[in-house]
Parts: sequence; C-alpha cells; structure tokens
Amino acid sequence: MIARVEHAVLLTGREIEAVGYAIKLAQRVRARNGLPVSRDLAALAAALAATGQSDSPGQPEDDTDFIAVSAAADLLGASERTARRLAPRLGGRKIGGRWLVDRQAVAEHAAGQARMEET
Repeated sequence: MIARVEHAVLLTGREIEAVGYAIKLAQRVRARNGLPVSRDLAALAAALAATGQSDSPGQPEDDTDFIAVSAAADLLGASERTARRLAPRLGGRKIGGRWLVDRQAVAEHAAGQARMEET
C-alpha cells in the first residue's frame, strides 16, 4: 500500500522492497559510473533497514532471484562470455567459482538493449 499523508509517503509490504531495490540499483549505477555514494540514498536505505518489525511475514534480507550465467546469456541473446563479463555490473555474485546474476537486472538490461536497438 502507498499512502500520502501531508508531506510524507507511507509504504508497506512490496512497496518497501521495491524502493529498497531501486536504491541498491541506483547506488550500483552511481558506482559503475564513477560517482560517489549518494548520502541521501544511503540515509533512505538506512531508514528502510531500521523499520524493524513490519506487518508482512519475515523474509530474508536479500531475496534476489539469482540465475546462472548460461541462463543470463539466453535472456540477453549473448554468449556466456559476454554474460560473465556483464555479471558484476548486473548485481552478480561469484559463489563457488560460478557467477550468479540477478534475474531482474538481466531482464532490465535486455529490455534496455532492445530499446536501444529500436532507435
């Protein structure tokens, strides 16, 4: 639920998760482009993390849906080597010598590439 109250916005459930994801993504993009961490975004992330108990059932802190590089390559229409090269920029993690990539980041990257090809 999203509700406006005077000069504030109240978020619950999935909306909190969406804002948290957007903050993480924005900070990664800033870092990738050589920009410093945004203090405002860091403060907002800290405020979201400090919310404590919520009305939604407990969930792991990081519920990112990770996929293998081979699956990312298929979604991107690229080689595994290209997907592996993009993995760090797409929120990937190297676990046990294998890259795992954030499925949502891969989908967003593929959509962005498709939009660029249309122009």
